[in-house]
Amino acid sequence: MKISIQSSTQGRSRPELLIGFAHDGAAPDLGKDLVDAVKVAKATGDLATDLRKTSLFHPSGRAAPKRIGFVGMGDRKVCDTERLRRGAAVAQQHAEGCGVGAFVLKVGAGDHQGVDAAAAGQAIAEGLVLGAYRYEPPRKDKAKPRKAQRAAVEYTGPKAAAFRQGFALGKITAESTVFARDIENRPGNIVTPTYFSKESRKLAGPNLRVKILDEKEMERLGMGAFLGVSRGSAEPAKLCILDYNPRGAKQTVCIVGKGLTFDTGGISIKPSAKMDEMRYDMCGGGAVIGLFHAIAHGGLKGAAGKTRVVGLIAAAENMPDGKAQKPGDVVTAMDGTTIEVLNTDAEGRLVLADALAYARKTYKPGKMVDLATLTGAVVVALGHEMAGIMGTDDSLRDELVAAGKAADEPLWPLPLWDCHREHTKSKFADVANINGAGQGAGSTNGGAFLSYFVGDTPWCHIDIAGA
Repeated sequence: MKISIQSSTQGRSRPELLIGFAHDGAAPDLGKDLVDAVKVAKATGDLATDLRKTSLFHPSGRAAPKRIGFVGMGDRKVCDTERLRRGAAVAQQHAEGCGVGAFVLKVGAGDHQGVDAAAAGQAIAEGLVLGAYRYEPPRKDKAKPRKAQRAAVEYTGPKAAAFRQGFALGKITAESTVFARDIENRPGNIVTPTYFSKESRKLAGPNLRVKILDEKEMERLGMGAFLGVSRGSAEPAKLCILDYNPRGAKQTVCIVGKGLTFDTGGISIKPSAKMDEMRYDMCGGGAVIGLFHAIAHGGLKGAAGKTRVVGLIAAAENMPDGKAQKPGDVVTAMDGTTIEVLNTDAEGRLVLADALAYARKTYKPGKMVDLATLTGAVVVALGHEMAGIMGTDDSLRDELVAAGKAADEPLWPLPLWDCHREHTKSKFADVANINGAGQGAGSTNGGAFLSYFVGDTPWCHIDIAGA
C-alpha cells in the first residue's frame, strides 16, 4: 500500500474515486467545487453517517471525480484516534471494493475534533496501511494483483505541517507493523531462530548495531535456562541483539521479546489440535523486530531519538527428542539462579530469564520491558482486547499504560506481590518454572518468576498472549 499527502486536487486529473468522512448532522466538507455534489448525495437519503458505513455516488460535471464515496464517522464530537484509524481503514477497503487502483481521501479539521493534527495524521496513515494488509501465503498460482494500492490524502485543515509530520510517522509505524505481521504469519519451517538473526542483521545501520549470540557463546555465558529449552531442537537457538545507540544518548532502555519460533511444549507436549498456531509463540520477538524496523526508518523523534534502545530477541524452538529437557530437570541461569523445570511447556519464561539477566548485566538499563505470549491464563482473565501488564516499578507501569492508551493498544495492570514470588519457590532449586497446582494466578506467577532476573532495574512484563 503506497500512501502520500497532496495539497489539493485542483489542477490534477479527475480522480477515479474521492472519499470523505460523513458525520451525524453535518454536511461532508469536500470543498467549494463539490458543494452541489454533496447536496445531491444528502438529498438521496443514502448518505450513511453511521460508524464505518459506506456510501457511493456518481456526480455529474467534468470537474467532479468519477465517483465520490463516504465513510460514516458518527458524532464528530466524540472523535478519537482509533475512530480515525478505523475510518481510514474502511476508506481503503471501500476503494478496493470499488475496484479502483488509486483514490483520494479528503480530510479537514472538522473530521478530527478533539484530536490534534499530528495525532490525526498518524492515525489516518496507520489506518490506510493496516486496512490494506493481507498476509500473502506462498502458492503455486499467484493471486491477481490487488487494486486500491495507492492512496493520496488531501488535508484542508489549518495545521497542515503538523498533520504531515504525524502522517510521516504513521507511515513508518504502520509499515513496520506490516513487516512484523509478515514475519509472525510465516510458518515455523521458514521463521526459525536463524531466520530471526538474518532479518535482524538487515536492520543494521548508522547508530544501530546488531549482534547475534549463538549457542556456543550462550554456553560460555552460562545461559543454562535458555539452552535447556533448545536442547530438543535441530534448530540452534539465537539471542538477537539490536542496539540503537545515538550520539548523546542520556538513558538506556532494554526491550526483550520472547521468540519461540515453534513451541510443541517439549516433553510436556501440547494437544495436537491447533498446535500449528504455536508458530505465533514468537510474537514478542516479532514486536521487538518491528520496533527496530521503525527505528531503522527514522521512527524515533524528539527526546525519544536520544535514548539508547536495546532490543533482545530470545529465539529458540521447543521440541521433544532424546536430548530434550524433562520435567524435574534443574538448570542454572546466567545469574546463577537454579530453576526446577516442572513443566517443559512453561519455556518462554526460561529463555526470558537469561535474556533479562544478560540485558541487566551488559547494558545496565534505566528501564527494562519484556513482551511475551507467556500464558493462556491472561486470555482467560482479559480476553483478546488487551494485554496484561505487571512489574516492579509502578511509575514505569503507569507510563506504559498511558502509552498503550495513546496508541489504542490497551494494557490492564495485574498485581505482582511477594506472595506470588513465594509461589515460585522450589524444594529442589531456587525457583520452579510453574507454581503448584491449584494456586491459580497463572499470568501473575509467570511474571513473578521473571522478576527474579531483573534485580533492582525498573521492569515491566507485558503478557500479549491474548492481544
